[in-house]
Amino acid sequence: MNICNKYLLLLGGIFIFSCKDVPTKNHGPIKLGDSSTIVTESDPQRLQDLVTDLTPVIPSNIPPDTAKEETKTDTAQKTSAGSTAAATPAAPVPSGPGLKAEFKEVTIMIPGLEAKQSGKSNLMNANGAVYTWTSGNINGNVVRTTGNVNKVSQRYQSVVLLKGRNGNLPLEELSVTTPWQQVNGGNGSYAIKGLGENDLKFEDADASDIRNAVTKACRQRHLSKKKTDEWMAVLGKNVRSANQKPLVVTLRSVMWKIDGKDQKGKIFSKQIRIDVPM
Repeated sequence: MNICNKYLLLLGGIFIFSCKDVPTKNHGPIKLGDSSTIVTESDPQRLQDLVTDLTPVIPSNIPPDTAKEETKTDTAQKTSAGSTAAATPAAPVPSGPGLKAEFKEVTIMIPGLEAKQSGKSNLMNANGAVYTWTSGNINGNVVRTTGNVNKVSQRYQSVVLLKGRNGNLPLEELSVTTPWQQVNGGNGSYAIKGLGENDLKFEDADASDIRNAVTKACRQRHLSKKKTDEWMAVLGKNVRSANQKPLVVTLRSVMWKIDGKDQKGKIFSKQIRIDVPM
């Protein structure tokens, strides 16, 4: 027997030996409810999950435009709810002396400031009120508010006074009215700043402008030529700026605008003005 035949005989023996270990019984198809075909496993190591749970992205049956609108609405509602929760109610206004304007939607108070109100005292249906200052500090004080106030703005009018021994002459031609500017603050408290004598804005006038302003002021008051000459003498010949002595820049009036929403969500805007006697 040559080597090739021996090799084939050896392979055939191995194949026959392996086939003896293969089961020959046919179990047939698995039947539902047949306990003999159910494999039960009691080893917990083999029963645990071996894959991470997935979060499938399920396509919505809502049209794209509608889905976007609902998402925006839901986000807006959450934002609104968050804003409402984060809002801090305004502290009550002080009960002491001071200017107090009681509107239907909001109460405004400046503590320690005395002023005489013009017109009707009942402001329940009014949008504004005018006062004439009598005593107390305006600059460095604070505006107190109640209710849902979103913003407080301030503006003022300054005027140049020619100060003499017998009184003051307001130069209306050299008055300046500022635009509205938002006041820093919150929780019903807004600091009053920028109204000091050195903070007030004034007209950029030269010597000729100033002399013309004095002449017009005297004419408006129907002063005689003699009185006009006296005021010109008080002014002098060396004044070159509207804030140069004997000229003084002073506060003529100050206004505050309070914007907010009432309990029903309706927007309101109230204004108060304080005039300073010259």
